[in-house]
Amino acid sequence: MRKILPTLVGLAALCAIGLGLNHLIDQRAQVAMERLGETDEPRVLPVEVATLSYQSSFTSPRQFTGTVSARRRAELSFEGTGRVKAVLVDDGDEVLAGATLAQLDVQQLGARRAEIEARRVRLEAQLEELVAGPREEVIDAAEANVDALTEELKLAARLLERRVEIAKRGSISAEQLDTARAEVKTIEARLAGARANLEELNQGTRKESIAAQRGSLGELDAALTAMDVQIGNMTLVAPFSGTVEARYLDEGAVVSQQMPRTAFVLSETAALEARIGLPGALVEALCGDPSSAKLTFDGRPIEVARTRALPVVDSGTRTITVVLSLAEGTLGVRPGDLVRLEVSVERPERGAWLPIAALSESQRGLWSAFSVEEADGGGSVVRRAELEVLHVESDRAFVRGTLEPGAAVVISGTHRLTPGQAVSRIAAVAPPEGPPDGEAPGTARAQH
Repeated sequence: MRKILPTLVGLAALCAIGLGLNHLIDQRAQVAMERLGETDEPRVLPVEVATLSYQSSFTSPRQFTGTVSARRRAELSFEGTGRVKAVLVDDGDEVLAGATLAQLDVQQLGARRAEIEARRVRLEAQLEELVAGPREEVIDAAEANVDALTEELKLAARLLERRVEIAKRGSISAEQLDTARAEVKTIEARLAGARANLEELNQGTRKESIAAQRGSLGELDAALTAMDVQIGNMTLVAPFSGTVEARYLDEGAVVSQQMPRTAFVLSETAALEARIGLPGALVEALCGDPSSAKLTFDGRPIEVARTRALPVVDSGTRTITVVLSLAEGTLGVRPGDLVRLEVSVERPERGAWLPIAALSESQRGLWSAFSVEEADGGGSVVRRAELEVLHVESDRAFVRGTLEPGAAVVISGTHRLTPGQAVSRIAAVAPPEGPPDGEAPGTARAQH
């Protein structure tokens, strides 16, 4: 019993303290209610408002993504065949147009060219001899031969006459007489040949012979030209200035016609372009007014030198590819980078601009805003109006709905309002942001 008594005393003390606190709270609540009932004036909430202004259209930016590529990109390979003798550039090297990139061994081609050159020298000497004609010594020798045969013929003729006389007397046989006659005819034939040869020498070389010799020389000249082309094909040069994107051959590799191999990939990195697919309507607007488009990379603007559109529609995306040539000297952009194109489009819709903070989500996909109106008993109250959002930008929206032009719209603090609540108007701290750069004049917005 003695152990339970202190516990009971403690519980009684705690109950007395609780009753005292409840009584104190009730008294303070009653005082607060009495003070609240002393005034019949409703609480007036200050709100920031802006005057609504409508327009018949608005400008909305549309963004598209494209890829940067080199204006020219080529996979270079040797036209000739042989063993790679030297590779003079590597991946990432910048080269100028006409610079030597690699060479094949030309030792065998050099030997063949030397052989053809020697044949040409021989034929050229023969042509010079034909053009110059026979020498005087040759002509003199031919004349002497004609004279000798003439005398020999005279002698043979006299001998034949004597043998004819002797044959009449029966001193020689008929066979000896026939031999003398054949000798005369033989000498006459030799004399005719000698005279024809002398005549040919006196007339000089025939034009047909000279022409044939010159034709042979032309064939060798063509062979030398073809050989020079083959030797030139053994050297791979850069067709334009750019950067070596990839290298696939090393010294000692064999290049053949049966297995053609790409030696280098060269990109014209100093001349870049962006390719972006756009709908047909936007392509016409962009080509008509290139200044309406903004090209950016990583948030930085990029200057565009020229704009052109391809004449075909992509079968997969149903868009038209627009090629934007970047200005020469553009830095920080490489082939393969993604760029963003923003095109301003004029849309014929009646509405007005409102700050995002002035809108609250409503039902059936609509939005709502509060307008300030004059109350019947004086002062101002707010009314809820349903709106349709047509376009949204960073901190504003283009809307249409039941709000009348010139209505005072609450632009902030709408979460504290209920329809019919008494408010007082105050000027907005700052106006809503205006239209983005490049927006057409006459764009409506909330006016303060």
